[in-house]
Amino acid sequence: MQNSTPQAPFERTNQGIGLLITVDEVRPNLDEMIQLAAVFQHFVREDRNVALLMAGLPSHISSLVSNESVSFLRRARMRRLGRISNQDIQDALVKTIESAGRTIEYEALDAAVSAIDGFPYLMQLIGYRLWAIHPNREPITVQDADQAIPLAREDYFTSVLDSTYRELSDGDLAFLCAMLPDQSPSAISDIAERMGKTPSYARVYRKRLLEQGIIAEERRGYVTFELPHFRDFLENR
Repeated sequence: MQNSTPQAPFERTNQGIGLLITVDEVRPNLDEMIQLAAVFQHFVREDRNVALLMAGLPSHISSLVSNESVSFLRRARMRRLGRISNQDIQDALVKTIESAGRTIEYEALDAAVSAIDGFPYLMQLIGYRLWAIHPNREPITVQDADQAIPLAREDYFTSVLDSTYRELSDGDLAFLCAMLPDQSPSAISDIAERMGKTPSYARVYRKRLLEQGIIAEERRGYVTFELPHFRDFLENR
């Protein structure tokens, strides 16, 4: 996931009051999203004391900033969240659950952390599902986790993996499918050979998929799947 804050000259009003606009789960195909960005640009041009904070999946952020009508967003400060450590996920789950007066069994916590696999959006989905199985019981049990995790994965496959797949170009898919034979990181030279293309051609799609957060660069010349479970998703298409 990413967040984006456009750089703009904000000046304080006499009253010291400004406006912060926040948008979660950016959807570039919504007309309202384009309209919001366009209106915000007018505020910036008028030196209004206003800021815009947007968060969403890397592929959605990339699609939004590529829209010519809101091209000014390309000057925004981008922050890629990346993977969260298992320890940080565990601490966040425990603190959130205990602050609301509930507890979680160790086995349930361990299963949740493993299933989240460092992905912020999965932490949100699994945390919600864990809570909702038996919201009026104090302990969240391993039986709750056994029910919650498959439900959260189904949500994730529908809302993230399937929508991401449908937005990919033929070249993107060819590149990703060329990675599937490798259980270890894939060499760009091997990917290009399987695609029947030159390495320079393959690097065009490497760049696109890196920007969308679907793959990550393991080391120079090698890439791996970054979006959790996307390899399994492609293999089962």
